[in-house]
Amino acid sequence: MGVPVTRHGGARLETICRYPVKGMTGQPMTDTVLIAGRGLPMDRLLGLSGGVIPAEADRNGWISSEALLRLRKNAELSRYQLAVEGEVLWLTAPDGRRLRLGLDADGLAASSERIGDWFPPGPLGPVRFERPGAALWDWPDAPLSIINLDTLRAMAEAADVPVDPRRFRANLYVSGLGAWRELDLPGHRVRLGGAELEITFPTERCRATMVRPGSGKRDLNIPALLASRFGHLYCGVYARVVRGGPIAVGDRFTDGGRGPGPDGPSRYAARLADPGRPRYAELIRRTEESPTVTTFAFRDPAGSHCRPGQHLRLHLTDDDNAPLWRCYTITGTDTAELRISVKRVPDGRMSPRLHDLPTGSRVLLSGPYGEALTAPDPHRPLLLAVAGIGITPVLPVLRDLLDTASRRPVTVLNVVRTGAELPLWDETVELLSKLPYGKPQLYVTNPGERLPHGARAGRPTAAELHTLSVAGTVEAHVCGPEGFVDTVRTALLSAGVPGDSITDERFHSPRPARLVEQPPPAAGPFTVRYTASGTRTTWTPDTGTLLDAAESAGLRLPSACRAGACGACRQLVTGPVAHLSEPAVPLAASQALLCCAVPVGDVQVHA
Repeated sequence: MGVPVTRHGGARLETICRYPVKGMTGQPMTDTVLIAGRGLPMDRLLGLSGGVIPAEADRNGWISSEALLRLRKNAELSRYQLAVEGEVLWLTAPDGRRLRLGLDADGLAASSERIGDWFPPGPLGPVRFERPGAALWDWPDAPLSIINLDTLRAMAEAADVPVDPRRFRANLYVSGLGAWRELDLPGHRVRLGGAELEITFPTERCRATMVRPGSGKRDLNIPALLASRFGHLYCGVYARVVRGGPIAVGDRFTDGGRGPGPDGPSRYAARLADPGRPRYAELIRRTEESPTVTTFAFRDPAGSHCRPGQHLRLHLTDDDNAPLWRCYTITGTDTAELRISVKRVPDGRMSPRLHDLPTGSRVLLSGPYGEALTAPDPHRPLLLAVAGIGITPVLPVLRDLLDTASRRPVTVLNVVRTGAELPLWDETVELLSKLPYGKPQLYVTNPGERLPHGARAGRPTAAELHTLSVAGTVEAHVCGPEGFVDTVRTALLSAGVPGDSITDERFHSPRPARLVEQPPPAAGPFTVRYTASGTRTTWTPDTGTLLDAAESAGLRLPSACRAGACGACRQLVTGPVAHLSEPAVPLAASQALLCCAVPVGDVQVHA
């Protein structure tokens, strides 16, 4: 449901943890002193490099994690333990061997044994320490990471599996916020003990969280859990210290509200503008469009930038506090305002809850997602064929055509059940009247005693759809029930409209994904060819995924979560592949997610 505004007065710090060597186990602390602009003392001051990517520091000494061994690829790191004793850092291997590292006043290794000999040959070797002189945080300007333990409990309940907080390798673990309330904090100042923090931006989760602490095994796909159950990939937030001071376990974690002026969230604007970032928006207005359809207007802290045809995801909970999320087309925008129109389905899980929200409710949303619906061809005829609530993408497309002074011929074909159910139709007709070649066509399948002016009874015939194809030259977008979409698509194809000129909206709907990674089904070796560069490589199970193979060959391909949850690495492939993690996003038959796919024979990756 919608949630009230709170200041999190009951939240408290439960655990403090630092990680002297990036990627390795943490060291709990009961108290420490924070310094403005810095992280925890001795946190991530050392890193391990396998020598595959040169470790290049920026002008402040910070090194990207891409240059270092890290859990998202090197799960074996979790088996190596460490402890700080006075001026000595002890590393303990899985076989019990110990390595002693002397520490200087800044917490850096002053001397060490041959680290390359300590790690065995294989996936982690040859290994060397990186000592850049600056902390190896995930981001150079976000030294602290915070996990909300209430959120982890909600995740565990949704998936019915335990979720170990240590998977997230946070510096500060907090309870009492309420599940997901940390996503409302970016840009806020938080008082903790004698220090003050600015919450900067939320944390997008990746493959590293799949590793069970201390095991070297990937046994729980956290990104897929987030994506399939909650509809996003975020858990936790980053922070920076704006006023130093002592902190200790048990201190209150108090939200002081949004920070001031130039020291506030503007410096993180690019990351906060990420469309996938979940944030709380306020429901500011409701408009009844028909007996069953209501338009909801939200004040969005991320602004209102979107392309015609894109959609939002709304994230609610049911009566048992189980997560719900659904996709809804954006029907309109104004400054910092987004609107969606939703049909109430009496036996639905999501729409009745949304329709019952009072104005002023705060709702978690993410997006916009998706591409623009129409091609930029200014002369090609455009057909928007919709049924029922499928009309929602039409309004932003028509407004965009008006804003660009388009002169292309546009037909909106709308099929409804009764003349009493005409959501958004009056506005559609008004917009079409302002276009030089706009034409509405309304069909009513069950008109009863009164047929609306200009409407036709029944459904469009194949002959009428053939006429609308304009001799196969039309660009068509179809949205509505599956049977309607299939009927219109078939008629247009038979009229000579090319398949790539017909699009239909198929939202990514929630579905539980298997959360356990499987071993590769075949040992190879197989040949993998990346067609864009012509690069060939030989795959074996030690190579990792198709994305790992590409990176080992020096290629840099799009990726994000590396756990089959976000779709950023989706590519066309020729040849047999298997997914080690069940994809949480829909795939065509010829597509694979490179981050979790391996070959089962010789393969071509069209990237």
